[in-house]
Parts: sequence; structure tokens; C-alpha cells
Amino acid sequence: MSELKLEIREALDPDIAGVVALFCELGGNPYNWSVAKWKHYYRDYPEGKALSFVAAINGRIVGHYGMVPVQIGGCAAMLGLHAYVAADQRGLTVLSALLKVVDSYCTQHGIALICGFANPRFSIVKTAIFKWKIVCWLGFQQEIGLGDLDAARSKKFRFDNSSKWFNWRFGQMQDQYLSRYTGTRGAVRKQLLKTTATTSLEDIAGAEGWSPSSTYQSDREGQFCQPFSIRVFDKQLIEEGILDHKNWAIEMGDSDTFQYTPWEQIN
Repeated sequence: MSELKLEIREALDPDIAGVVALFCELGGNPYNWSVAKWKHYYRDYPEGKALSFVAAINGRIVGHYGMVPVQIGGCAAMLGLHAYVAADQRGLTVLSALLKVVDSYCTQHGIALICGFANPRFSIVKTAIFKWKIVCWLGFQQEIGLGDLDAARSKKFRFDNSSKWFNWRFGQMQDQYLSRYTGTRGAVRKQLLKTTATTSLEDIAGAEGWSPSSTYQSDREGQFCQPFSIRVFDKQLIEEGILDHKNWAIEMGDSDTFQYTPWEQIN
């Protein structure tokens, strides 16, 4: 029997179809993956070089980890995206190899930190084994208020997005980004994905979102919260309080999890 050879490399165009197939291996396509969607993230990203790392065994793609450059509090950072390992390779071997390459890239290129909005189970694995830290748990707050907007604008650590990023993420520049979410039972919710300097309280009335008031140090019993975790490479940031949840302002639109369907759009 030939020995299985694990290879970690940046994805090339011939790999794209294999990555899409990997994401859809369990049947269906709930996140609407396609070659075009992959290229949107990893070829069209406007804020620097987006990276798509694949793990391959004897030519078969069995793992993926992506990341894109972002600015956080004036620091060069990376946002981790689309971590996935094939169902028959769910031990630590493939994941460890991917994250080793990620760490190496960040240290070689002067990246201050990498962050991510992984699901709770994967977030705990990263903290237990791979030296990440869960900074906070983000709850869904109803009726964002003026105090929430003011508090968010004063925080030391937040995603500093350019107009190019807003155009890439939402298709255009607006005062705020309100999205229509329809649950599995048909209930419609107005979600505030991003605000800008010109967002007013009247504009976002009735919307739910993340805010400093719903950012917690630990998980909340009986309330679904999204963990936000980071891996710090610039240790000076720890002294500046980057691990303190009170120093962060994070919005739902900072995570790629939330699809943007403009609130005004009639389905």
C-alpha cells in the first residue's frame, strides 16, 4: 500500500472545483458555494492578498483554511474564513497542518493577529490546542440604541473597513446596512449588519444586532452567542488590552456568516 502524502499549499485555479466539492461533501449546498463565490472571496477581495490554503492527500483536497487581510485598531490583521476538513479526515492531522502554515505566514508577514467567527465547538478546539483565545461571546441584541452606537464608536479595537471593502461586501456605500433574515419557520427579522459614521438611531429602529451591550466575557446560559476568537502574534497588543471584551466593538457584518439581503428588498 502506498503511503498517503499530505500537502499544504495555496489554492490554484484548478483546485477551485475541488474546494467547492469539499464544502458540499455532506450533500446539498446550504451556503450556495460555487466557483464564482470562491473567486469573490479569494480573487476579488479589495484589501490585499486573500489566501486560500488547501490540504491535499495524494491529489485529493481534504481540507481548507482561508483568510483575508483586515485592519483592526490600526493593526495589520487577518480574518480566518471557511475552515473545513473532510469528514473522513476529522482527526487533528489535517487541521494541525493547515494552522501551522497559517501561523507561519502570519509571523513571516508581520501580521499582528488573526481572528475568526468559528462555531462554538471549533472555537473551543482552537483555544484548547492551537493557542487561540476566545475574546468574547456576541449576543443578538434587540433594539440597538443611541448609547450602543456611541459606545461602539469609542472602542479601541474594531474592524476598520474602507469604502472598497463596503462595496465588495454589500455592493454599495450606504449610511447603514439593514438585512432581511427569514428563519426556518418563516419569521422575518431586521438585522443591522454594519453602521457608518452617518448612521442615526431613527434609521435603524427595530433592528437586532451585536453591540458592546451584548458583548460578554463568557457564554450566556440559555442565550445563543457567537464566540469571537483571536491568535495574537504581537504581544504588545495583550498589554494594550486586546483580550478584554470591553475594548471591542464588533458588528454582525464583520462576520461573513451573515448574508446581506437588503431590508427594502421584497422577495
